[in-house]
Amino acid sequence: MRIPKLYVEGEEGEEKVVIEKDGKIIRFLDKGESYEGEGKVLGKVIYDDFPNYILMGEATRDMLIVYEVGGLKKIMYLKKGTKLLEVPAEGYKVYPIVDHGCRILEGHRLAALQSRKGDIRFVNTPVNGIVVFLREVPCKRENYVFYILPDEEIKFE
Repeated sequence: MRIPKLYVEGEEGEEKVVIEKDGKIIRFLDKGESYEGEGKVLGKVIYDDFPNYILMGEATRDMLIVYEVGGLKKIMYLKKGTKLLEVPAEGYKVYPIVDHGCRILEGHRLAALQSRKGDIRFVNTPVNGIVVFLREVPCKRENYVFYILPDEEIKFE
């Protein structure tokens, strides 16, 4: 799977996206193209900076994520204030089962955890939703954090 592209409101980047009419119109700008209008301009940032725009499980800025799965582009628009669920997975060895962009159901497995003895345990998801970001936290033991957008936060307006 290719690395998704992340666009954030108020950031400057080579590539830009314009969000108009509260997310109903999404327009990708060409390089060097400027925008004069009432929409929000989002600039491309490094995808690994995603956690910098999340505070206490809530998005601090408008964000647009472009996934490419099987040759199809999927676009996810997160408005400021969107609540995300952070699910940690920590163990001697951690094997993520799902990746970003995956649709998950309550009780399904996110990761397999292996202990020093070799026992295998699983981390299950507490809600239905979509995995938005998977973060590996550098520390002595393997540690991952799954950022999940719950179905309650998904709105089609």
